Amino acid sequence: MGTVVSLEEYRRQKYPGASAVSRLDAAVRRLDPLVRARDGRLTPTIERELRAIASAVSSGLPREAADRAERLAGILEHPAASG
Repeated sequence: MGTVVSLEEYRRQKYPGASAVSRLDAAVRRLDPLVRARDGRLTPTIERELRAIASAVSSGLPREAADRAERLAGILEHPAASG
């Protein structure tokens, strides 16, 4: 009998950072329209968090960048953040 191979498990073992990059990509897709909808009216906190995400990406820390981007997207998606 042959062995069943999970491609997801194979990718996770071969490319450990790939899931963080996928998470980051999804979070950025969520964040982009939320930030654009603010028409340049970003609070200092949002700007600081966007800079921290960019810094984590440029430092090769996709998991940290993904965590921050997901958290910021969650905050901006909340109705109270529209004001």
